[in-house]
Amino acid sequence: MKIALVRKLPKGKLQQIVLVCIVGLAAIAGVTELYVLKSWSALSEVKAKIAKLNDQILEAERRDRGSQLDVVHRTEVKTFVEAQRAAMVSGDPFAWVVREITLLAQQHPVHISALHPGSKVEAAGGQSKSRTYTISIDFSGSYDQIGEFVRDLENRFPTAEVRSLSVSGNADDRGQHAGTLTVTLRVQPAEPKKAEAKKSA
Repeated sequence: MKIALVRKLPKGKLQQIVLVCIVGLAAIAGVTELYVLKSWSALSEVKAKIAKLNDQILEAERRDRGSQLDVVHRTEVKTFVEAQRAAMVSGDPFAWVVREITLLAQQHPVHISALHPGSKVEAAGGQSKSRTYTISIDFSGSYDQIGEFVRDLENRFPTAEVRSLSVSGNADDRGQHAGTLTVTLRVQPAEPKKAEAKKSA
C-alpha cells in the first residue's frame, strides 16, 4: 500500500524524499564517526594509559619489595659480621681468652686447670692481613664432657682452629681424664681510623 502511494508521488517530490533520506543517513554517519568513534578512540587511549600505569605500579611494587629484601639482607649480613667480630680476640689477647674460656667452662662440668698463652701471629693473606692468637688449655673431665666442651668451643668461636687435642688417663682416674687443647683464635682487625692514627703518630 505504501509502495503504491510512493509511486503516485511526483518525480520531484520523490527526489526530495530520497535526498532527505541520504542527507539523514550521512548526518547519522557523521555523528557516529565524530562522536562514537572519537569516544571509542579516547576509551582505547584511556585503557592503554591505565595498562601502562598498572605496569608502572607493579614495577614500583617489585622494586619496593626488592629494596625491602635488600634491607633485610644487609641487616642479616651486618648481624653475621658483628657476631663473627664478637667471637674474635680483642684488646689484651690473654685476658680476653681467659675471660671467654672461663665463661664457656662455667657451662660445662669440665675443670680448667691452666691456660698457657701462646704466640700472636700476623699472616698475610692476599691483600689483607689476618692476625691469630694461639693458646693451650689444660682441663679435665670424662670423654663425653671433653668432647662436648671442644664442640661448644668450636661453635662459640667459628673462626677458631683446633690445632691439637690430647686426652690421657688410666684406670685409677675413675672416668676423669686430662686433656690439653691447643687452639688458634682470630684477632679482630684494627679499625681503619685507629690504624691511620698509628701510622701518622
